[in-house]
Amino acid sequence: MTEITFTDQVTPGTVRRMSTGPSGLLLGVGPTGQPMTLSLFRPQPTRIFVALPEFQTWLIAFRSVCLGAHLSVIAADHRRWLTLADAVRAAGGTVDVLHDADALPGRGRPYRPSLIVDEVEAVPATRRLGAWQSVLAVGDPGASAAVAMLRASDGALIAPLESRAAEQLSRAYALTSGQVRTAADIGASEVAMATFRRVATVTVVPSAEEYRLLFGG
Repeated sequence: MTEITFTDQVTPGTVRRMSTGPSGLLLGVGPTGQPMTLSLFRPQPTRIFVALPEFQTWLIAFRSVCLGAHLSVIAADHRRWLTLADAVRAAGGTVDVLHDADALPGRGRPYRPSLIVDEVEAVPATRRLGAWQSVLAVGDPGASAAVAMLRASDGALIAPLESRAAEQLSRAYALTSGQVRTAADIGASEVAMATFRRVATVTVVPSAEEYRLLFGG
């Protein structure tokens, strides 16, 4: 498993680092209002297991585009992604909504990374990815295959974290019972963010401008 870092500021002047990388995408805020970042785009490929409400997956994708990423969505039902695709293009970004992995970029670049949202397991863990390329592998954390998918990923973003999913997450990432209880006790807009022996909770909500652009507010 390659290194990925979740970073949060516990108290002024004190930073707790959860092996997440030097910088990254602003994911949201932690329990005390501290900014939480996720390093998605690095010289080595990154794979994140994702099981989130749709609006949070959209937010991560849109914020990645705002960092310069090209967005590729692989989905069985394209209609669910058309509103996001329109918002990305209106904001000056680029996006492809695909049925399979045939037309994916081979790699990204430092100022033009590649983000793939894979809803249909078209990009398995055995597929070789390029530099500056990340995959959000959408899956069911309660499924029997979830442990293998989680172990093949650099980290996971899951909400809500129900009992079966919490058990799978604990098995995959060697989490303690206390860590699992903390991660499971999350609110409606919170996400459990985990990697090997590390877990944190983060509130992921749109800003007023993001809400207007993505959800017509």
